Amino acid sequence: MTLPLANLCLAATAIAACISSTSAQSTLNLVASKDATLNESASGNVANGAGTKMFVGRVGFTGNHEIRRALVKWDLAAALPAGSRILAVKLDMWVDLSAAFLGQATTAHRVLQNWSEGTVSPLGNGGNGAPATSGSVTWLHTNFPSQFWTNPGGDFAATASFTFSLPGFGAVLTAPLPGLVADVQDMLDNPANNHGWLFKTPEVLTSTARAINTHEAAALRPQLQITYLAPGQTGAYGVGCPVGSGTFQLSVTGTATGGNVLPITYSNAPTPSLGVNFFSLALDPIGTPLFANCSVYLPLAGVIISGDAFITSGGVGGTNFTVPTGFPGYLINVQAAVLDTTPLSVSLSNSGVMLTQ
Repeated sequence: MTLPLANLCLAATAIAACISSTSAQSTLNLVASKDATLNESASGNVANGAGTKMFVGRVGFTGNHEIRRALVKWDLAAALPAGSRILAVKLDMWVDLSAAFLGQATTAHRVLQNWSEGTVSPLGNGGNGAPATSGSVTWLHTNFPSQFWTNPGGDFAATASFTFSLPGFGAVLTAPLPGLVADVQDMLDNPANNHGWLFKTPEVLTSTARAINTHEAAALRPQLQITYLAPGQTGAYGVGCPVGSGTFQLSVTGTATGGNVLPITYSNAPTPSLGVNFFSLALDPIGTPLFANCSVYLPLAGVIISGDAFITSGGVGGTNFTVPTGFPGYLINVQAAVLDTTPLSVSLSNSGVMLTQ
């Protein structure tokens, strides 16, 4: 396959009409605000909302092969500036206990009702739960004893937002999955609809349940690793293609307010080289590989617009971008492509990102 420079431009008409920035992008490790286990129970009187472990899967003989599902919520609106744009999110958890060894496919579903964590903390490892008390979430109740799920086992979206693997023991750290990123953005923008996720397995095989540390645990608590831009902020995302012993780097600086001129600078580029900037109004957080260790962070399914050409000398160079006025709240992604001697005759920078203010 060949990918000449011109083919990277899916819509080469005018220079991009919207971009942003203030300082480098921000990162946040956000611990869950509440979590609980739904223990399968016909009576709905078993709870585990304050224990140090939550459970996902199906237990063995001693637990009557019952199902366990986990509820987890992060309070995004309280932690991030309003109007922020989520660039990437990784789910970070710790599996502390399991009778199984192989990884278990686990799906995350948006919860559709508010629920109350409660104060029940079971003895032992907590897998069997304990008698529910007032305010507990259970298999039948959003808030024991008088508020109920519409469906036993929790009300959640039928379609999973994303899927990940739970090991028998150890760390869980997902990639920045598109569904995960989209959900966190929506939870930030629409906090009234943020009731967290429900984690579940196929629930077919028994003795597959995992115990995951909760936010009440002393360490290794469930976190979201969030990379984001606040309004007016600029930053960099991803890694450029290998060039010599380093990578081809692009940076954008300044505040992305309408009318501001933002310098775009290039370093460690193939030299001498002719390049072009490409702009989009979205970011592919995982990236599409062009070749080994070289990815396109422009969303290839969307509109990509070519910008100014530039020349690098000694591996460095620069252009400017004028932030358009009257378009606040737009994420603008710029990635540079330069001609070189690789098999595809092109190398890519990392992405520069901006959120218009």
